[in-house]
Amino acid sequence: MNTVFRRVVLAAPVLAGAAWLVGSCAGDSPSLGGYCENNADCHTQYQDIPGATCVGDRCQCVDPGERICCAPDAAMDPACSLSCRPCAECAPGTAGCAPDGGVDAGCKSDTECPGPPSRECGAGRCVEGACTVEIHPGPIASQRSGDCRRMECTVTGELIALEDPSDVYDDGEQCTYDSCGEGGPVNVSMTEGAVCPVERQRMCHAGTCVDCFDGDVTMNDCPNNLACDGVLCVPSHCTNDAVDPTLGETGRDCGGLCRPCIAGEACGTGADCKSKLCIGGRCAAPTCGDGAQNGDETGVDCGTLPCPLCPAAQGCRTGTHCESGVCWAGMCREPSCTDGLMNAGEAGVDCGGNCAPCG
Repeated sequence: MNTVFRRVVLAAPVLAGAAWLVGSCAGDSPSLGGYCENNADCHTQYQDIPGATCVGDRCQCVDPGERICCAPDAAMDPACSLSCRPCAECAPGTAGCAPDGGVDAGCKSDTECPGPPSRECGAGRCVEGACTVEIHPGPIASQRSGDCRRMECTVTGELIALEDPSDVYDDGEQCTYDSCGEGGPVNVSMTEGAVCPVERQRMCHAGTCVDCFDGDVTMNDCPNNLACDGVLCVPSHCTNDAVDPTLGETGRDCGGLCRPCIAGEACGTGADCKSKLCIGGRCAAPTCGDGAQNGDETGVDCGTLPCPLCPAAQGCRTGTHCESGVCWAGMCREPSCTDGLMNAGEAGVDCGGNCAPCG
């Protein structure tokens, strides 16, 4: 940034015997312009300084907050157009103005300085009146867990996505293999009938851990003389295709110690029903306001349409079931300023609202 100081001496005398005129683009003092004997001398064919009047023997600005100066874009022109202007409109180095007071004279704060291509990668900084770019290369704090990617900043301040096979999504099911594929997270069901990795007394069926499974491969190792009804280990009377009320059944092979009864089947209490709702002696269909987790819900009255999204600490299968958009290990999580999502009133991804301002 160049600071320009120069004086132009005009070779022609002012009419009416005035003194020789001197015009200054950068100025020699806070308010002095060319020499004059009266106001008309500040507005002649030799010098015309808009806004100036003759004070003593010099043209000065009427407004004390203004200086006689050139505009920044004309400062290098020997014949620059002098005018009374605020310091912010003067070329750098104008006498009486702060060193960084001009439009192109430098910066006063970081807000005036442009940042890197991606705001997540740094910021513009004002250092001693000059703008610089501060860049933080490497992984950023804002990361979306389980998307098989890692967001990093390059040395030029650009945000890029890199494949990260270690960033595996945990779906909260012990009977699935969690991994990363070409398109992102992959959760593959374990072999039907495989022993559950955590609950070794149970087995895997359709990606979930159940008591037993009768399928193409018969797995019926229920203890204590219990029988497998296809999913659960139940007393033998629960598989005889009959209603045994003396044994606690309320419907055909359901209720009591048997499988939960579905909507429309007889019940004694909500515990007999899959929906957990027993109304008028019959299991009722689940609703989004019945105070129970039933139907396709992932949490209590939430998770899947037509129910609302689940708040934190309620169950989920994916982030689409949660208010925050964050589902981890089968549970909705509180939103944060580093979760890689725009949530909780944020104006952008992890910025605005209660987070740092968006760049």
